Amino acid sequence: MKYLLVVIFLGCFISVQALQLDIKSYNFFGDQPYTEIYLRITGQSITWKDNKASVQLLLLVKDKSDKIVAYDKIILTLDKKDSIVDLLEVKRFKLLPDSYTIRVEALDINKDGNKIEIEQKLHVPIPPSAYGLSDLVPLAVIKNDTLGGNFSKSGMYMEPLPFHFADQVKKQLDFYLECYYSPSNESNETFIQYSIKEGFINMNAPKPLFSKFKKLQNLATEPTVISLPIHAIKSGEYHVEVNIMNKSKTILATSKSDFVKDNPEIDIAFLESYNDSPEHAFVQAIKPEDMDYVLKAHLPITPQHQVGVLGELIKSNKIKSQRQFVFQLWKKRSPASPEKAYQLYMEVAEAVNKKFYTNVGYGFQSDRGHIFLKYGKPSNVLTVDTEVDAPPYEIWYYHQMLSTSQTNVRFLFYNRSLAHNDFQLLHSTCLGERVNLSWETELYRSVPMERQGNTVDATTVGENWNRNARRFFNEY
Repeated sequence: MKYLLVVIFLGCFISVQALQLDIKSYNFFGDQPYTEIYLRITGQSITWKDNKASVQLLLLVKDKSDKIVAYDKIILTLDKKDSIVDLLEVKRFKLLPDSYTIRVEALDINKDGNKIEIEQKLHVPIPPSAYGLSDLVPLAVIKNDTLGGNFSKSGMYMEPLPFHFADQVKKQLDFYLECYYSPSNESNETFIQYSIKEGFINMNAPKPLFSKFKKLQNLATEPTVISLPIHAIKSGEYHVEVNIMNKSKTILATSKSDFVKDNPEIDIAFLESYNDSPEHAFVQAIKPEDMDYVLKAHLPITPQHQVGVLGELIKSNKIKSQRQFVFQLWKKRSPASPEKAYQLYMEVAEAVNKKFYTNVGYGFQSDRGHIFLKYGKPSNVLTVDTEVDAPPYEIWYYHQMLSTSQTNVRFLFYNRSLAHNDFQLLHSTCLGERVNLSWETELYRSVPMERQGNTVDATTVGENWNRNARRFFNEY
């Protein structure tokens, strides 16, 4: 029997630094169908003790009736702090076509409070009868391998690309996939067509930026590696599309995969090539001596894949590229009136700069200023500066966060240094922002003996009439 492949991607953050899990589930066609769950945890995100860092992972796979059909318990360890690498593992489970829930529980062994629990739905569909494609596996590393480890297939060591992100150093992006053909069908000459398209899979992509064909041998299972040139494409969101086609170009099977490219050098060259037009007038009015201020004010609203090019532009003296970056950003955000949108934003940025100004940078470079410009004005702000056991702190409440589709989002800032406006983000419930499960012990660090449980790994402190942060954060 042959089965399809499904991909799962999860990102999560544990404690002060980010601990990320990249979980993918694959169910390949073949005589022994199985699901592969790839695990990746960034070494920089784990607590180190005696030059070692360890994470305990519990994997559970449940069926529709909530019955556990597969599980495993893993401990991943790094031994040398001076050569931090990512923790990598892959686990295989046999799963037939059906709906499942994959649950992952991760625990930082050196800090008990650092843990996360994640659940993700998985649907393994019934396979087609003739031709099929596995999902695409973007690769960070591919090389000959004779050891036959967990990450080896078809005599090659293949390490998945972390979070489908290709940095500026990566000039070529390789994908592993398998093409499937049922011998019971009439053999026809077939090809795979693979291409790169702008935008993620769910967007209406224009014509391919790159397209190529490769003839298939019509084997029952045909492992394939495709290589795509990405050295000349701009930073942005893309997807790769692979089709099995016959000679008349009828598509018999399709598989797609998103990826993000960071390429500041090409971005700047692209911006330099722009010709000025009347609609560019408002950015032409930005003086070179004001550009550092303007560019840094735009960091909170710059898409993640363009942060690299913004950083390069801030360091450069390429005034044309700097102006074009600002124009292109507002042309995309507000196509009908980029100039008006820019002016309104800069008015807010100026107000934020004045309100949150510090001695070490612009007000919008502070944590509070950054969050304000990125997510807008909070629904409510609670400022507390009268608790004896804690430094001054603020809790920002957002009833609705459109950018993350969340409700009741909270941010906790605290001024540990007591310097003017030096409030730092300690904890939040916003997706993609800092999550610190030990925020309460950090806020009330002046009372270490009143921590609940183990004084080293505790995440809460004892209740007291003068300690209200937990109640304010959860209930206000």
